[in-house]
Amino acid sequence: MTIAVASGLSLIGCVALDGNAVDNVAIDPPDYIIHNAHIVTVDDAFSIASAVAVIDDKFGAVGTDAEVLATAGPATRIIDLDGQTVLPGFNDTHIHMTSGERLEIQVDLAGMTSIKGIQEAIAERVAQSEPGKWVVGTRGWWEYNLEEGRLPTKEDLDAVAPNNPVSIPGPHYMIVNSLGLELAGITRDAPDPQGGEIWHDPETGELTGLLMDNASRPVRALLPSPTEEQMMTGLRRVLALANSHGLTSVGDPGGSHEQAQRFLALRDAGDLTVRMDFSYSVDPAAPLDEIEAELRTLPEPGFSTDDGMFRADQLGEVGLDGAELTAYLSHDFPGRPGYRGLQKVPDQQFREFAALANRMGWRLRPHAVGDAAIDQALDAFAYANRQKSITGQRWMIDHAFLLLPRHYQNVRDLGVIINSQYMHNYQLGELILKAWDRPLADQSERYRDWLDNGIMFANGSDGPISYHAEPLLQIYGSITRNTDWDGVLGPEQGLTREEAIRSVTSSSAYTTFEEEIKGSIEHGKYADFVIISDDILSVPVESIPNISILGTILGGNVVYGKMVN
Repeated sequence: MTIAVASGLSLIGCVALDGNAVDNVAIDPPDYIIHNAHIVTVDDAFSIASAVAVIDDKFGAVGTDAEVLATAGPATRIIDLDGQTVLPGFNDTHIHMTSGERLEIQVDLAGMTSIKGIQEAIAERVAQSEPGKWVVGTRGWWEYNLEEGRLPTKEDLDAVAPNNPVSIPGPHYMIVNSLGLELAGITRDAPDPQGGEIWHDPETGELTGLLMDNASRPVRALLPSPTEEQMMTGLRRVLALANSHGLTSVGDPGGSHEQAQRFLALRDAGDLTVRMDFSYSVDPAAPLDEIEAELRTLPEPGFSTDDGMFRADQLGEVGLDGAELTAYLSHDFPGRPGYRGLQKVPDQQFREFAALANRMGWRLRPHAVGDAAIDQALDAFAYANRQKSITGQRWMIDHAFLLLPRHYQNVRDLGVIINSQYMHNYQLGELILKAWDRPLADQSERYRDWLDNGIMFANGSDGPISYHAEPLLQIYGSITRNTDWDGVLGPEQGLTREEAIRSVTSSSAYTTFEEEIKGSIEHGKYADFVIISDDILSVPVESIPNISILGTILGGNVVYGKMVN
């Protein structure tokens, strides 16, 4: 192996991991060198090094202690890591950082384990609010973690908030109390909208308060907005949370131009502590002329800052179906004759939308959970491709729980990347099992099969509030197929440690055409890395979730923890 020298740069005394020196070149000495470390480089050979130099915001020499220390200058800091393990900075390719904007005005329901606890938290906020003011909860609570073993109802919310409209969100649904339903104009006789369901009590026909997917839109239009200061404070909170789990790069799957500008403002202030791949949200069900006019108001696709901190060339998360309970399937749900989930966008409409996006230079990353939704996405991709090639453009499908063998050839032919999140199996596998039953549930996220059949995929969380945005958990779950609900889906679909680590580092960088500048610890790439408490390659696999993040470093600078104890 040799060290590649970036254009305009040269090295002196630098060596490759095989010990072959690079001669007759010169470069400024490193700012600092970490050595006596266990560095998992995640390069093509998955090499292990013991030292790496950092120059400005990039890696310099990588190799043995002797090789890299030889590049030090008089002012170079020498940092002894005492054998600690170093990995490339983690990259979550599907994480809703924009969700931080509302944190300052929401009731924190994350981790709730009972409806009573949810009621108490709502009641506390109601006591601080004027009658008639909305009370809105966060996600991060799950039906299967609640002691009552069921979802809250509007009656549960009415009991503690009779005079305040209340909304608490879940995965592709919202639960609203009676006043909230009334304000939104949702009555017992209201019809289900396209791509949505209004749930009723099967015995009485009364509204339960549960609104699936698009049925919640009238409520969303009424929810209060935080101030600009509150939004910026909330964004800083989720950035800090992401850094605490070792994240140095993220892909936000959908937001507005105004939200993109907030991330750019954070960058300008030096407060953007992850590299951001931003996708713009566009409603694919809108009239095409309106969509085209909206797209023309956005920056040119491919906009990026020169420091690698922000880029945007995608439209997403374009929703084609719902989640576990409303995934669009090619056959009936078990136990629900005639029900195949929700199709949010008609086939021809989505074809024309994909073709329009392609003509205007945008990549797509639709949300497709069920196999029929994946069919719809691939059909639209092929339609767009016939008009203008998307091969090599790295279009993606987000989630793709039920990407099955019959999809593989089309995925490979079109060069599509699967943007998966093992956290769905990990946290909501019990719901998948209930909704789909076996053997279908065991087909969710077939990682081993995907890789064995040449399917490129990257790993994310769908967090940071809803799901644990913790790459170490993603690695663990992807290897073992274990979950936090004591069950296993598709036990034969586990990855090797190397494959799982790549799924949150180098493979993630590939999704954004950035594999040459990040995703591994190699000369010339951004000095993004994470220091962890244990050797992830040798600890018992059951111990991986217990590994601690000791330090997160972005562009050579510590953004969480520290480099040495």
